[in-house]
Amino acid sequence: MAFVAAAAALFSGLTGPAATAVDQPTMTKLALSGDRFKMTDTSYVAATNNLYANHLTEHASLEQVLTTDYTTNSSGAADPWMNLRSMRACAGNETKALPPVTRKVSWCWSSAHGDDDTGRWWPQGMSSTGTADGGDGTIDGKRALAVAWHYNTYERDAPSETTGCRTNNLLKLSLIDRDTGKYRHVLLAQPTSTSSAASNFTFVTGHAGGIVWYSNYIYVTDTTGGIRVFDMEKLAKVDVYGSGVSTSGINGGRSSACGYPYVMPQVHYYKQASAPPSGACSEDAVNGVPDANSLCYSWLSLDKTGGGPFKLVTGEWFGKADGGRVVRYQLNPADSATYPGLLNLSGGKTVIQDAYAASRYRGLQGGMTWTDDQGLLHFDFHKGCGTKPAVFSHTWAGDTRTPTACTSGDLATGNWAVGTPQALSYWPRLGADPVDELWGLTEHICPSASLKAAYPEDFKPATGAGDACLNYNGAESMSLRTVFAVGFTDPAVQNLH
Repeated sequence: MAFVAAAAALFSGLTGPAATAVDQPTMTKLALSGDRFKMTDTSYVAATNNLYANHLTEHASLEQVLTTDYTTNSSGAADPWMNLRSMRACAGNETKALPPVTRKVSWCWSSAHGDDDTGRWWPQGMSSTGTADGGDGTIDGKRALAVAWHYNTYERDAPSETTGCRTNNLLKLSLIDRDTGKYRHVLLAQPTSTSSAASNFTFVTGHAGGIVWYSNYIYVTDTTGGIRVFDMEKLAKVDVYGSGVSTSGINGGRSSACGYPYVMPQVHYYKQASAPPSGACSEDAVNGVPDANSLCYSWLSLDKTGGGPFKLVTGEWFGKADGGRVVRYQLNPADSATYPGLLNLSGGKTVIQDAYAASRYRGLQGGMTWTDDQGLLHFDFHKGCGTKPAVFSHTWAGDTRTPTACTSGDLATGNWAVGTPQALSYWPRLGADPVDELWGLTEHICPSASLKAAYPEDFKPATGAGDACLNYNGAESMSLRTVFAVGFTDPAVQNLH
């Protein structure tokens, strides 16, 4: 890939002698045996094909989703909620959520539609056409990004407010046109059975901490279960849509998707053998010890370096425990004769390229790996510190430097943006031109006075020095949500630790 040679030169000054002889490596390679961390595939292909052929028959393309504007709902009534939305320039205090280095792109979400400061929806995983395709960063003539969101219910919500399209952790996907900044939300859905006669679908729930766009597929983490796969080539327009629609699935022969005009169905669900024990994926990973035999699928990225095969990289998040694992699964090429663009299988199980323990890190919100032309495996990580300055770290196999970390006191000593950085994704080129961009996003808001008063269990006042939300008591919530790109080989980025 275009950045490998440049990266080798940049990192040559970073791979010198160990800091001290007594330091331990930041990343420890794991010796895996048996079926540890392997997943099996549950196929929904036949079910989705039947839905697509017989029930979701108004098919859609990526280009249609990103360019078709709606001024009315499916009943013909004016409905501005249906319009294409626009990313905008970040301004004021929300720029604190942008990384403090030279930025190639910096966006904030639509204020007109409330995506920037809603406390109900939270942006998580991100990927793009930048590495999804064969090389020029374009799919269906579009250069686009995808961001997954999960819905958040509040402790004081009535039972009627926590079902259907208000179910906790309901998932949707935002597709963003890089060239225009226009975007639209799409509901992620699962057929109600794996049968080739499946005639209905339902919404999907999860945290969506990580997504990867590869070929025509969107991979999405399911924290305790494994990884779901949705098919961009099965995008379809539903029959009933608009701001007042609160149903999903097919009812009376008419389809709906929680008000959104488009739905993207699941085609595969890769599941680990057994879910982690209760609490194993919480921030303390059961008193600081991750479960040995199961994985918490928190974030994803795509690694196309180091020769074949390509790797689907997943990692764990534990806010107060060290030792989250990073596992790299083998991907089949998009033109493979069997399972093109999908995870490689052997004996019905996913094939693991390698696995590492982030033995001296905690709170990893996103990460990526790559191999330079010297054969050295590198890691980039985001570590969230709430709404205090977070941490960006670059390390490598064999690195023994002391990691930068969020402090346990009131003042965070991070080196990155506030608002909790999430996913990392690489974008190598635009057409024939190398751009070498590292993309990321942040998720938080500073809640308004009324939101804190109405839902005190969910929105507690900031108390620590250095917190971007400290003493904030505005009438409107303040956005700390951004989407950004920085230079991948920028020393101000890769020299951080």
